[in-house]
Amino acid sequence: MLDERKMKILSAIIDDYIATAEPIGSRTIARKYHIGISPATIRNEMADLEELGYLSQPHTSAGRIPSNKGYRFYVDFLMPSRKLDEYEQSFIKKLLKKRVKELEDLIEEAGKVISKLTSYTAIILGPQLECSRLKHVQIIRLEEKKGLMIIVTNYGTVSHHIIEIPQNLTDSDLQRISNALNSNLGGKALEEITPEVMNSIKDDMIEYDSVLNILLDLLMENLDDTKENSKVYASGSSRMLEFPEFRDVERARNFLSLLEQHDLITRALKTACKPNTITVTIGSENPWSEFQELSIVTTGFFVEDKNLGICGIIGPTRMEYSKVFSILEKVTDYLNKAIISLL
Repeated sequence: MLDERKMKILSAIIDDYIATAEPIGSRTIARKYHIGISPATIRNEMADLEELGYLSQPHTSAGRIPSNKGYRFYVDFLMPSRKLDEYEQSFIKKLLKKRVKELEDLIEEAGKVISKLTSYTAIILGPQLECSRLKHVQIIRLEEKKGLMIIVTNYGTVSHHIIEIPQNLTDSDLQRISNALNSNLGGKALEEITPEVMNSIKDDMIEYDSVLNILLDLLMENLDDTKENSKVYASGSSRMLEFPEFRDVERARNFLSLLEQHDLITRALKTACKPNTITVTIGSENPWSEFQELSIVTTGFFVEDKNLGICGIIGPTRMEYSKVFSILEKVTDYLNKAIISLL
């Protein structure tokens, strides 16, 4: 642990660098932060902090900037708690009042709010549908031998499948099959749709055996896909280009390219997120080189202790961490409550 004087100096340097993106010198700290010691003493302490790895000096004649180790110490021990201001509270309340019918719309709105209030890129991974349940199935005729199977889960996700249907099946037959699937499978999760349940449906509707085999296979495949694949929602990607760190064209291009790599982002968010907490992964703490000049702040959103997804914020390591924490905490608290009302 650092002594109290070093902690005050480190905190002042990080707060100033977050605000200005400019290296800070000892005279500036003495003038702006009134720590009560001379610039010469501050300079010596800064040299010690640099030697300990908490600061770095980008140029010989320049002031110091925080290192990843410095940011980590700041987040873990120095970061002040922060309350939402009136504008932030009213902006989030507007989200609370919006009426949405599907989880996808809700997540998109939440991502926009997070990005707007933090000025960073919001990434929401979800829902992670391990507990996805079938809500509704409908089979309708498109042409003489073609039909459309519509599958809706309890999270509002909808999938469509074109299927071949026997010519002798009438529209009434298709409705009867839809009703049977809904009455037997409605509300069931993937693991609850056992071979015994499927065979029972086939036994009751033996005359539709051939088409039921196709429909049940599609249904199982769809629920399995939703379990394995979580959709990535990104908001505010262009906001990052306003930060000095991304004025370099190559760095900006790399960041925008990164946002298109959904598999990599999914792995990064799942690796970073820890249960029941807001987690920060700073720069080189990320195992993937693409994220090592960035920070990721993550937290999960839940229903009945089941993890439905992950809210994440990606930004420069020079991130306004206390602001991000307060906003992310409030928005995910809303998400948890709003999702319950949708289910």
